Order: sequence, then C-alpha cells, then structure tokens
Amino acid sequence: MSFGGDGMSKKRVQVGQVYQTVGSSIGRTWRVKATVDLFGIPHARIVSTEDEGDVKTLSCTVLIDAAHYRLVEAAPAAA
Repeated sequence: MSFGGDGMSKKRVQVGQVYQTVGSSIGRTWRVKATVDLFGIPHARIVSTEDEGDVKTLSCTVLIDAAHYRLVEAAPAAA
C-alpha cells in the first residue's frame, strides 16, 4: 500500500523505507515492515534498525510529516 497523503504530497510510505526521528541529535532510525489500513486510515508498522524488538504502528500522515520523521533510505527496487 502506498500512501500519498492529501493529494498535495508526492511522498509515499513503502515497505523497506527507512525514516529517522527528527528533533534529536542522534535520532533513531525505523524501517517500514508493513502498511495496514486501520479504521480506514493508512498506517505503517515500523521497526527500529537498532533493536528489532522495538516496533511501532504510526499513521502514514505522521511518518511523512517532516516535523516528526525524515526519509533517509528509499525502499529497495522490486526484483
């Protein structure tokens, strides 16, 4: 599932992308493991790249919001 927000954004959340937390000098990085639709709202399941036991589910809107996260690695190309 790709999510492009309100139509104004070209950003899409895709499995394999890596995002970094914004606002700290050593922001943790998170890899998108899956995208799901919860109550009609697109969400991403993300796992810490430092500790795979640390898993979160976030709204895709939050994940693509530059005030919270920034994309640091694109999803791998499809084989």
